[in-house]
Amino acid sequence: MELKVFLKDSITLKPCEQSKRQTIELSGLDRISPAILYTVFFYKAPLTDETSSEEDYHVERAKRSLEKVLVPWFPAAGRFRIDEGTGKLEIDCNDEGVTMITAVTDSKFEELGRLHEYKACYENLVPQIPAAADISENPLVVVQITRFACGGLSVGFGSSHALFDGAGAFNFLASWAHLSSGRDESELSVPNHSRDALLHTLFSADSSPTTASIYEQDHIAAIQDLYGIPMQAMASDDRCWETALAKFGELESQGGLELITLCLKKEVVETWKGLAIERGKLSKCSTFDVLCAHVWKARVKALVLHPNTNICLQFPVDSRNRLQPPLGKNFTGNAFVLASVSCLVKDLLEEPLHYTIGRIQAAKDSITDEYVKLYAKALESSDKFFPSMRELTIVTDWLKFPFQALDFGWGKVFSAALLVTPVPETAYLMLNHEDHGGFLVRMGIGGQHKHHFINNFSDNSY
Repeated sequence: MELKVFLKDSITLKPCEQSKRQTIELSGLDRISPAILYTVFFYKAPLTDETSSEEDYHVERAKRSLEKVLVPWFPAAGRFRIDEGTGKLEIDCNDEGVTMITAVTDSKFEELGRLHEYKACYENLVPQIPAAADISENPLVVVQITRFACGGLSVGFGSSHALFDGAGAFNFLASWAHLSSGRDESELSVPNHSRDALLHTLFSADSSPTTASIYEQDHIAAIQDLYGIPMQAMASDDRCWETALAKFGELESQGGLELITLCLKKEVVETWKGLAIERGKLSKCSTFDVLCAHVWKARVKALVLHPNTNICLQFPVDSRNRLQPPLGKNFTGNAFVLASVSCLVKDLLEEPLHYTIGRIQAAKDSITDEYVKLYAKALESSDKFFPSMRELTIVTDWLKFPFQALDFGWGKVFSAALLVTPVPETAYLMLNHEDHGGFLVRMGIGGQHKHHFINNFSDNSY
């Protein structure tokens, strides 16, 4: 599908007030993946007829609001650098700014079909930042606002995962949209960017010592479970993360991976939840629990692995309020740790849905204050691991992000699409804004397994 985009302007926006020059030391949770993650949000044309000058006014207001929101969110205007003493990545809060591009296209929304389905042409809706020889030259946040021929708008947003986790990135967007729509600045909470409290708990005098290698962390389920699957590990320090992540960002090198987006009706999910609670005598069952179990079963079945193969499911859990003392909701750094479930292929495919959901709930419950600290400390070791994706299924929960709240003054989000991620095989669970109440699962899977996976995913017979 062709989507020609014509760039109108490219500027660097800096905070409207100079911030105090400082350095933010990052945790291992931040440094595990500094790559920029991109999402595109689509907005229908406003109901009123707008002249060209009014359109320019909306974009100009978004620009001014971004400059304003960068004052409390100053790390977003900074740059990465390597601490020469430790070799670790950190943020230099130097007010170098974020990149904003404005563009137009002759295409219309209706020509794109279902907007939430990934299309390669969507990469034209985010800033194409050339690779820099020095990481200190790359912006940490990039934005592109594109006007479509139908009057609709898209906002392509990208931010480094080392700067924000999903919750932090959403709160940044929500704050920007809040100001752009003309709402009161005093209603916004003050973000907390410092990792000092987290790092202090990890390295206090009474904490356990850090081991030299991440592969020695057999007391942490998310790492221990990886020992039970065939895996190719690649040691890496922060100086060469770009090379490692580049391999994961190239879909063609992944054996013909295809990014697919599948839909589920709310009624189907609610039925599954009710059956799981009844048959499994569960006290509760969340939408995430049931979708996570369903995706895992469908993917493993599609891969046609040997029945005695060890497999693993992992999913991020927000530890902001599990850590003691709590980091708080306004913490913007990475606070997600991986929960893990491990079993044999034959066990997963033979057990009922409610039993798999019980495994997932138990894994979530295991994310205690002690687990979080041990996990975060393990990532402070000198090496990183990139396991093969065949036996490992990763599911990420984006269901709690109310994207419709991102109203910049031109209406609510009509649809959203996630672009290529560093690990394309990860399954992302999202709300379907084109079908209110429905759910989306976006993931990458080999072309030879695609139709088998879709058939398994569409099988409602639990």
